[in-house]
Amino acid sequence: MSIRSKLVTAVSLLGMSLVALGFSSFISLNSATEKTRTIVAVGVTGLGQLTRINDMYSDIMRDTMGVVVAELTAVEGAGSIEESLQSIETDWSTYLRNEISAAALPLVETAKVRMREAAPNIAKLQNLLAGDDINALSEFVKSDLGVTVESIASQFDQLAEIQASTSEADYEEAVQQANASLWIMAAIAALSAIVLAFAIRVVLHEVVRPLKIIEKTMRSLASGDFSVEVPYAGRKDEIGAMAEAVVTFRSNGLRVAHMTEAEAAASLRSESERSATMAQLRIDFGSVVDAAIAGDFSKRVDITFNDTELNGLAGSVNALVTNMDRGMTETGAVLNALARTDLTQRVTGKYDGAFAQLKNDTNAVIDRLTDILGQLRQTSAGLKTATGEILAGANDLSARTTKQAASIQETSAAMLQLSATVRENAGRATQANIGSQTLAKAVERGGNVMADANLAMERISTSSAKISNIIGLIDDIAFQTNLLALNASVEAARAGDAGKGFAVVAVEVRRLAQSAASASADIKTLIDISAGEVVTGSKFVSEAAEHLTYMLDSVRANSLLIDGIAAASQEQSRAIAEVTTAVREMDAMTQHNAALVEETNAAIEQTEAQATELDRIVDVFRTANAEEATEFAGRSRPRPTANRAA
Repeated sequence: MSIRSKLVTAVSLLGMSLVALGFSSFISLNSATEKTRTIVAVGVTGLGQLTRINDMYSDIMRDTMGVVVAELTAVEGAGSIEESLQSIETDWSTYLRNEISAAALPLVETAKVRMREAAPNIAKLQNLLAGDDINALSEFVKSDLGVTVESIASQFDQLAEIQASTSEADYEEAVQQANASLWIMAAIAALSAIVLAFAIRVVLHEVVRPLKIIEKTMRSLASGDFSVEVPYAGRKDEIGAMAEAVVTFRSNGLRVAHMTEAEAAASLRSESERSATMAQLRIDFGSVVDAAIAGDFSKRVDITFNDTELNGLAGSVNALVTNMDRGMTETGAVLNALARTDLTQRVTGKYDGAFAQLKNDTNAVIDRLTDILGQLRQTSAGLKTATGEILAGANDLSARTTKQAASIQETSAAMLQLSATVRENAGRATQANIGSQTLAKAVERGGNVMADANLAMERISTSSAKISNIIGLIDDIAFQTNLLALNASVEAARAGDAGKGFAVVAVEVRRLAQSAASASADIKTLIDISAGEVVTGSKFVSEAAEHLTYMLDSVRANSLLIDGIAAASQEQSRAIAEVTTAVREMDAMTQHNAALVEETNAAIEQTEAQATELDRIVDVFRTANAEEATEFAGRSRPRPTANRAA
């Protein structure tokens, strides 16, 4: 194998190592990007959807209680609950279209079953709100709705925990893959160093060392020692060609040594000239070799010889050094630029054969690395964009979760206040029931009194009728007395003087009868008036008795209602206590979800930090399109729009 082929092989191996390093970095970044997408699709997005579904069920419970306690109208509550149900349907269908981990599948099936079981209760809730039946709605909340919502909420909380643990496992796997990629890149870098050491060894042991040995052999031949063996004569490379020329020179020297004296004399002169030539050749050749050993390939054998073989030897050395100088200089410049993370340099000289292959391979390596770094920049920028958007969404989710937790706490406080109010109302209803019973007894006693008064009025009316009859009898007696007195007066007038005294008596009796008749008439009038008043009073007493009876019935009915209200208030107080306990559990679950979102935010921030570190590593390299890549990265980098929840 020629020296050029060895150098091309070494540089090609180095280039392949660099390509492998870039390819490994590219594969690692793609794997990290895929893992990040998985964490987003399966973890953050799914967790956000589950949290919103849980929040919507909490909103349904809160809005229903708002209608029960008259904070919302039935129409407002129905509209808000309808919006929550639509949001639940949208988020649940979107979640089911995402990739679901094997651990979450059983819980998803259970959640489907519970949602189907809850559908009739949700429909009944909507019907009660449409009918504005608050009492039935209150009973429904205590008996069925609270249990249904709590069952579904607990199921979605378990799903959220599985979702968070799956995201954490994916993140750990991504970290392990990143560590493995770092080890692979370190191994490839070590292999590149070994290949570079091999290339240096090729130059030192396959070029510089043979040249130095050939120079020593030529010095021995120039001093007349033709017994030395010429090394490397059998090699099939440039060193072998130089050794073949030295072998020819040694053969000529041996032939001269066996010439006749005349030929020797003639040859001596020629040898003297050759010695001078060889001395000059040795000086020039030695300077070229020494310079090459020192790494300077600018020296050349400038002298022209009369011997075509020596000129050929000098030309071969000059061609070898020139080719090596050009190839090593340009290749070294490109590799030096690569070592300085500058990928803008290329091998631009015109070469043939192996050096042309070396040029093409070196430039192909740099071009491939430039493409890979460009893809790394774009992929890293896309990764940062994705993580930034994910972080913004997670921050928004955290804020919503925190807001929901605050709402649940407010709901819990309102439920406590409502429970206290209901207990107080129950106590007041009990007191009102006692007062109503006391009033019923008083009204009942008043009814008895009015009944007695009505009986007394009837007796008075009966007595008045009897007195009126007696007065009528007296009036008749007075009328008869008046007639008798009138007859007595007539008879006395007939008797003359003898009847005057009797006439006076008759007049007085008549006057008394008239007075009695007048008095009895007045008494009768008064008795008639009294009888009318008694009738009117009796009517009023009867009406009062009827009103008291109606009041007694109303008081008794109100007493029953108040008793029912007191019992219902006690039952409602117990139900509200149970709902308060459920709200507290929902509050704890929401706080746990907020903590899970915070952990997810931390994982996303770590991923973004790793992407930034990758940007820093890639930005060390300078490529021809570095400015465009930098501008692209700047345009792609997102600006967070939400703050993390405290």
